[in-house]
Amino acid sequence: MITLAFDTSGPVGSVALRRDGRLLGERTLDTQQHHSSLLLPTIDELLRADGLAPRDVELWAIGLGPGSYTGIRVGIAAAKGFALAHGRPLVGAGSVEAMLLEHGRNEVVAAVVDARREEIYFALESAGEHAVPLRIVSLDALAGLVTAPALFVGPEIKRYEPEIARRLGPLARFPKDNIHPRATFVAELAERRLAAQHGGDEKVEPIYLRETNFKKVKS
Repeated sequence: MITLAFDTSGPVGSVALRRDGRLLGERTLDTQQHHSSLLLPTIDELLRADGLAPRDVELWAIGLGPGSYTGIRVGIAAAKGFALAHGRPLVGAGSVEAMLLEHGRNEVVAAVVDARREEIYFALESAGEHAVPLRIVSLDALAGLVTAPALFVGPEIKRYEPEIARRLGPLARFPKDNIHPRATFVAELAERRLAAQHGGDEKVEPIYLRETNFKKVKS
């Protein structure tokens, strides 16, 4: 099965092409430009590198965040367009879950994504098992959620490192650089879901754990 996956939930995007569970190629979207202007050319370039076209893709997979609401919407719109145009299934997967899959196979990993309002999206995985499901918390709440040494990953983890280290001390370890969701792990999650549910998702929406607030302007 040929899977094309992409994730546009954060400041660094990713596009990956897989065949039968094997990675054929992966590209990173330049942070200096908008994902919307780079996504389609990157998909085209990645497919052409293996002599493929969009019609050859058998599964379209998209990262659902949480993260940049606009970025995720751009990705979902593109994925829906491709899947609909070529009559192929579309499956969404959590971007945080993709990071945990990449880094949490044999250790305790905590994923952190900016949720604004001085809060973070947080999830904790231990040896491949969900220990703390994805939720929105304050940085102060981490002291009650992390009880064993954990590797902290996320698109802006270097920015959060001083505050997390101050609260958790030796319980917190950090990578050398920010960790961004990779599309190949979005694809792996989507392939699993496709097999489990015997088809694509009926509805694909961003992961957004708080209600969006709208103010009506008085005329």
